[in-house]
Amino acid sequence: MVDFSKYYRSYKYMQDMLKSDFTHNYIEEALKDGDEGKDSIFGKTNEKVIDMDWVIAIEETLPYIQKAIDEQESFAIYENRVLLTLIHKALMFVDDKYSKMKDVPNDSYNNITMNRHLELNQQKLDFSVNYVNENHESLAENLDVEDIESLSDFDRIRRIRQGLNECLATPLMKEIAKEPQVKPPLTQTNLLKENPNFKKAVELWSFLDTYKKQGFEIVGEEYNGKMSDENKEDVYLAMEFQHFMMSITTNPALRKMLQEKYEEENALAKEEADRPENEKETVLEAQIEAVRKEETEIRLKEIREREKQILDLNSEIKSLKITLDQKEQQILTLKGQISALQDELDNTKNELKETKLKLLEAQKEIEKLTAEITELKETLENERESHAKQVEQMNADFAEKTRIAEENFANQIAELNTNHSNEVAQLKSNYENRIDTINKENATATANLKSDYEGQLTSMKADYTSQIKNYEKQIADINAENAKNVKELNDNHAKEIKTITKESEKRMADFEKETTKKMNDTIADVKKKAKDEVRQAEKTAKEKIAEAKGENKLFKKKKEVFEAAYAAGSVGLMAMLAEKYASEGRTDFADHLVSATAAIRAIMIAPTPKGITLTMYTHGSAKLLKLYAGVTRYDVAIGDTVSSFGGVEGQPVFISFAGVGSEVADEIAGKIKETADCKVTVSQNRRIQSTGIIGIYFCGE
Repeated sequence: MVDFSKYYRSYKYMQDMLKSDFTHNYIEEALKDGDEGKDSIFGKTNEKVIDMDWVIAIEETLPYIQKAIDEQESFAIYENRVLLTLIHKALMFVDDKYSKMKDVPNDSYNNITMNRHLELNQQKLDFSVNYVNENHESLAENLDVEDIESLSDFDRIRRIRQGLNECLATPLMKEIAKEPQVKPPLTQTNLLKENPNFKKAVELWSFLDTYKKQGFEIVGEEYNGKMSDENKEDVYLAMEFQHFMMSITTNPALRKMLQEKYEEENALAKEEADRPENEKETVLEAQIEAVRKEETEIRLKEIREREKQILDLNSEIKSLKITLDQKEQQILTLKGQISALQDELDNTKNELKETKLKLLEAQKEIEKLTAEITELKETLENERESHAKQVEQMNADFAEKTRIAEENFANQIAELNTNHSNEVAQLKSNYENRIDTINKENATATANLKSDYEGQLTSMKADYTSQIKNYEKQIADINAENAKNVKELNDNHAKEIKTITKESEKRMADFEKETTKKMNDTIADVKKKAKDEVRQAEKTAKEKIAEAKGENKLFKKKKEVFEAAYAAGSVGLMAMLAEKYASEGRTDFADHLVSATAAIRAIMIAPTPKGITLTMYTHGSAKLLKLYAGVTRYDVAIGDTVSSFGGVEGQPVFISFAGVGSEVADEIAGKIKETADCKVTVSQNRRIQSTGIIGIYFCGE
């Protein structure tokens, strides 16, 4: 695998350097705005990403281990046992990682596409990315090569594994294989300390003991077309750098200017480094003293402002406490209502207990009737058994007589049997009818009692549950709202007070400490920090001066354009006012037009290198309302433009535009009509040659 370490360091350095750079942010925003949703990343990544530190450490030590083995005439000495233990130690270390990686495929294919078309002021840029990466790993057949960089990372692991096994197969290692291995810590013998081969072996031992990382990562990713924001930002950075490289390639003058500035900054840094120390100290002390005085005044002012904020917050807290007391009184009232409902609920519970007792009594009655039924069953059974015994006895007594007078008594016996059967059937029928009647009566009574009880219970539960839920919900809502408001207010005020107090105390403490502590106590630390601060301050000052010069020049030019636009827009607005006054039948509308001239205001929307500006213009004076940094779209200012109007409802509004499409001016006109109910006229100012300006004219205070 290629070593991207320095690339990554440069990538992070570039990110940090460009984080606050206007050009970088401006181009990046333009690249984001140009995203049409067609960016894509397809493919898959199956890869073993290996930390090569441990691979290289073992690779570099293997030749020394082999030399140490070759140079020995003795066998089971301590140092040789150190070598044997180290080889086993390294082999276990490698095998642990090899076993987890050997079956993982290294098979990747990725395709990234991204296209952007940008228009930055008068500059047009086109970017196109089509990146294809394909990797199909195969294991090398021959690991014994001179150039190990020609092997894949995983093949290098196979190679050191093979080398360690070859060391174990040497006669010396075989001879001492059964000797006890060395336990840490190592005894630093002269041979281990002085012999270069053994010294490298000891270094590898220490490295393996201190290496606590996993040593590799197994990546398995699939990409279905969607590109993440992080991926896009990385490609944006590459596009920006590509734009820079192409710019200096096609513009030698720009390259020369940047090179001269680069050499200038290096020379200044070298001059600063070579300046005599006493001169530096004098300059630093003067600069530190000036900065300290300025910071002291700023801190005193901030402390006074913080003290005023604390007083205001304390007053607000008192007001909130009064509100909190009122809310707590409401809670107490509601608690009283809940208590009354609770008493009513207790009465209902007592009624339910009485109903349950009645139900229990009914159940006892059922049990009693059931016992009687059981007793009747037993009586009937006893009677049947007694009767059976009597029949058996009669049969026994009259058996002989029956044989003699069988024919004479046959009819009598048959009649007796028939009568007996009829009596039994009658008794059984009476018994079963009585049982059915009792069961039906019991079931009906039980069902009626249960139905009445459940109906009453359900009704009462529903009524009281509904009432309780309503009251509980009201209380919960009030409590939640109070708790939320009070907590939020208390937390916010406590946090603000704590922050303000802490900051004030810290600033006062710093102030007292810095004004009373001698310079010599912290001079070394101050020197170091001040050097960087001075250099940064000088650089910032230069940038501010250059920026101020550019802004003054730009503002002067922009002011001229504003004045021309203001003059034309005022005429358009006067025409609208004249039409309005005439339609109202005013005979002195000329006087009104004269007075209205002083009240004309214009809100100008125009581009600058830093972004879109929103400026208020009136009779020769301009006031910047807002800067939309790094933005090229005019429509971002529409909301703020409309909200800047005041007291113009029903009055005419005139909009002119130059060098801009009419869509934005029309959209502003629609918003003004919708929110201020004004008559709005839109006109293109063809006399102004401008990269783009929109003026909204109205009469206001």
